[in-house]
Amino acid sequence: MQASRNGLIDYGRFVAALGIVWFHTQAPGSRVAYIALPFFLVLLSMPSRSSLGTLARRLLVPFLIWSVIFGMLSTALALKNQNPPFDWWRWHMLLSGTWIHLWFLPFAFIAATLSPWLRHPLASLGAAILFSTLLVLNGTPDMVTFGQWAFGVIPVLTGIAYFAWGWRLAVTTLGSSMLILFLGSPSPDNITILVGTGLALVVLSNRLPPTAVSDWCARLSLWIYLSHPLVIIAGQSLRITYIELGLFSLAFSVILAQVIETLVQSSRKSRLEY
Repeated sequence: MQASRNGLIDYGRFVAALGIVWFHTQAPGSRVAYIALPFFLVLLSMPSRSSLGTLARRLLVPFLIWSVIFGMLSTALALKNQNPPFDWWRWHMLLSGTWIHLWFLPFAFIAATLSPWLRHPLASLGAAILFSTLLVLNGTPDMVTFGQWAFGVIPVLTGIAYFAWGWRLAVTTLGSSMLILFLGSPSPDNITILVGTGLALVVLSNRLPPTAVSDWCARLSLWIYLSHPLVIIAGQSLRITYIELGLFSLAFSVILAQVIETLVQSSRKSRLEY
């Protein structure tokens, strides 16, 4: 673990991943849990020395792999319900993936690629104000993928402002852009973005030392995010609903994530040995 690593961010990622799980179960309080998404999005702007190829391997390769997994699942569900095997396919899935949550990965790749070009204070602040104004004038894009990406732009630009120039510019960026949205385009999503992004700034502005537990939280958070629909579907097939489905999904999403992490680590060790 790196000495400069902030353990609080790792804990935050883990809690946010669980929040996404709870949101997708549609259990009571799911709308509140949705603030986990802008929290995640702010962290996409963390400075990285990774090359474009490395970013592609980290984000786009999992996007393809998990799209295949959920595509197979969608086909199996279609056959089970006696529907055409590929009736679930939509062309926007080329960008969003074969399950709704996978849109995050290509968006993360684009955000990480473009963020170095927006680190000037006028660039990040100006882009946030311009984007908010365009949303007010033109509305949220109709296409599913671009609608989701539009949700993520303000948290990402706020994160860029924070990592480049600190919390003052980040608060200015968030506050000015959200003021435009609240006045010109009232929406429950505005509150979600404001609260989730604000929580991310609070976490980033404080520190905890890294520990083995925080490292474990960081490693499992992405696996929880990627795999949790499998657990929710399993719970629904068992006719679990309401709060029970949320609790079931939280527990078994962590267990499944741990299984995946163990398999991945074992595979890496095997390759090193050879």
